[in-house]
Amino acid sequence: MSTSPSLSPLIGVVLLIVLAGCSHAPARMPVIELGGAEGRSEPILIATTRAPSDDPALRLSTTRGELSFARADVWVPANRLPGEVVLPSRQVDPAREFALTGYQPDLTRSAWSAMLERQLLALPLAERQVFVFVHGFNTPFSDGLYLNAQILNDFGVRTAAVHYAWPSAGQFPAYLYDRDSAQYARDGLAEALEAIADSPAVSITILAHSMGSLVTMEALRQLSLEGRTEVLGKIDPVILASPDIDFDVFLNQLDSLDPPPGHMTVLVSDRDQALILSDTLRGGGRSRLGIGAQRDVLVDRGLAVVDMSGLRDGTLVGHFDFAASETLMQLAASGALTQALNGDTRPSGETGVGALADIAARIIYLPARALGER
Repeated sequence: MSTSPSLSPLIGVVLLIVLAGCSHAPARMPVIELGGAEGRSEPILIATTRAPSDDPALRLSTTRGELSFARADVWVPANRLPGEVVLPSRQVDPAREFALTGYQPDLTRSAWSAMLERQLLALPLAERQVFVFVHGFNTPFSDGLYLNAQILNDFGVRTAAVHYAWPSAGQFPAYLYDRDSAQYARDGLAEALEAIADSPAVSITILAHSMGSLVTMEALRQLSLEGRTEVLGKIDPVILASPDIDFDVFLNQLDSLDPPPGHMTVLVSDRDQALILSDTLRGGGRSRLGIGAQRDVLVDRGLAVVDMSGLRDGTLVGHFDFAASETLMQLAASGALTQALNGDTRPSGETGVGALADIAARIIYLPARALGER
């Protein structure tokens, strides 16, 4: 039987994602000696609802568990391309591969909070911020943690860092398992955010990717329903990168937040093949938030939108461009990204960042409120 022409685009998308390596075994997480390798070790505090793994090399499993705490020092080698994560081989080469330089599992909440407090108190008061990363669908613990370290390193994030590891199966066919796990993990994230808010942090930034955006929005909704305004008041901004959420569901979640984040940014792309497939499996209509078809509605609702559709230096599938695009890294490093998100639309000759400011102006869409804050 011949293949229907109308099915060929969907088959092409499926093959593209499979060939891009969206399903693979979890990477090992050895603690290594560096020798003379050049790079940086990123200290990351971990909150997780994954159960421990029977394999000590993997640290945490795909099975759902109670909220627990850990700390990792993640080695990021200098000898690599921006945005690149080279997973460790059996014989780790720290000159080019990611690994761990330290790992402390099974921390009590009080010990974990004390570590966070020490990190924050070592910073000037205005810089006592916590960066929380929530990984996406199809992500083993190793991949999410290494990706977190790559983002911290390549985007120059120097605040205290927390990684929320929810129990993704780390397999492309287990999409529905991950959807259920995202719902399961919301309470754990809400509790972790409460612990962070109890620290000396002046603010909490959340960066959530893909299905991690669903975990995040559900956790924020839970905090709002419980009246935890003191926690929500510290969370600003919230950044949703390639969010795999139905648009109507997202608006419902957004309307339930009291108070809402002072600043929320959504990173979208109409080239995101993973979200296009997710949308297709639900009957089409381009209703996944991260595709960006409803960009103008989001702006009208007071959200900033970064449209990455025109950036061509990310990934083949387009789902990880938020972390892999060197253009975004340059925008962040130059200050042009922050300047544009703050509503500064002056000509590039006045901003002093030239072409980068012009790029930022083309890809960032701001609500009228933000433009009026200048």
